[in-house]
Amino acid sequence: MENRLRDRIARVLTSTAHTLVDKIEGLNEEGILEAAIREVDGAIDEVHTAQGEALARKHHVNKAIERLNLERTRLEEEAEVALRSGREDLAVTGLRRIDDIERQIPELESQMLENKADVDRLGQSVESLRARRGQMSDDLQALRRNRIALDAAASSTARVPGHDAQRKAERAESAFNERYAKSTGVDRGVLQARVAEQSNLRDLAELSRDTRVHARLAELKARLGPATPPTSV
Repeated sequence: MENRLRDRIARVLTSTAHTLVDKIEGLNEEGILEAAIREVDGAIDEVHTAQGEALARKHHVNKAIERLNLERTRLEEEAEVALRSGREDLAVTGLRRIDDIERQIPELESQMLENKADVDRLGQSVESLRARRGQMSDDLQALRRNRIALDAAASSTARVPGHDAQRKAERAESAFNERYAKSTGVDRGVLQARVAEQSNLRDLAELSRDTRVHARLAELKARLGPATPPTSV
C-alpha cells in the first residue's frame, strides 16, 4: 500500500466529527461535517481502487504460476520421452527450463502473498472507513436534530403565553424535589428515573423471553417435520 494512501487513511480514521466541531466552534458546523464525510467518501473510493489493483496483480501472478506449473509438467513428460528416444540433448534442454521455472515460482508465490496481504489490509481499511463515516453521519444527524429542537423551543417560548408561569411551576417542582431529597435522603428525580428504568427492563426481559420461546418453537417444528393430518376412520 502506498505511503500516501496509508497517511490519508490514518488521518481520516484518527479525526472525529466532534473534534472538528470543537475546533470550529461558532462556524458552520454542518458544512464542516459534510465536508469531512465527503473526505471519508473520497478515501473509500481511493482504497477501493487500490484494492482492485492489488486483486488484479494477485490474479495475474496466480495465472503466471499456473502457466509455469503446466509448462513444468509438460517438460517433465517431454524430457522423459526424449531420453527414451536417445535424445539426451533434448532432455537436458527441457530439464534446464524446468530448473528455471522452479527458481521463478517461489518468487512469484512471494509476490502473490504480498498482494493478498495488500488486498486484506485494504479491505480492513474500507470497513474502518465505512464505520467512521457512519459515526460522522450519526453526529451530523444529531447536530441537525439538536438545532431543530433548539429552534423549535426558542420559537415556542417566544409565542406561547404563560411561559413565566411555566417557569415558576418548574422552579416549584425543583424546590419540592430538593426538600424531598433532604427529608428522605432519596433524590426524587432519580427515584422517578429508576421506576421508568425498571419498567423498561421488565419490557426488555419479556421481549427476550418471547424471542427464546419462538426460537425453541421453530427448532421443535423443524425437528418434528410437517404435521401429519389425522386419518379418517
